[in-house]
Amino acid sequence: MAASSRAQVLRLYRALLRESQRFSCYGYRTYAIRRIKDAFRENKNITDSEKIEELLNKAKANLQVIQRQVTIGQMYATEKLIIEYPEDIQPRKASDPETTLAHLQHPIVPPRTETAPRTETAHAHV
Repeated sequence: MAASSRAQVLRLYRALLRESQRFSCYGYRTYAIRRIKDAFRENKNITDSEKIEELLNKAKANLQVIQRQVTIGQMYATEKLIIEYPEDIQPRKASDPETTLAHLQHPIVPPRTETAPRTETAHAHV
């Protein structure tokens, strides 16, 4: 692959990834990034210049689709998913006081204590 062609492919790859990062929806964003990386990885060994040109044109068209979808997605933004806030939600260790049974919001009901003395009843065993 010629150096200018390689530079053009890398510029397009970075543009696709950069634009995909702008998706407001987590699912679309991760899918687009994964699909772009997979597609470029699949085609990295192609040396036929006509095939490369065809794939570049297809990628440019996909970039335009992504740009349109990002714009539409920003007009109808939704709340972020909990998975998108990893720095705010840290996994808790078992030794943390918040994870012990004593600190649960709904306390465990203690075992029943008897208030009246137990009376022995005689049962006839036959």
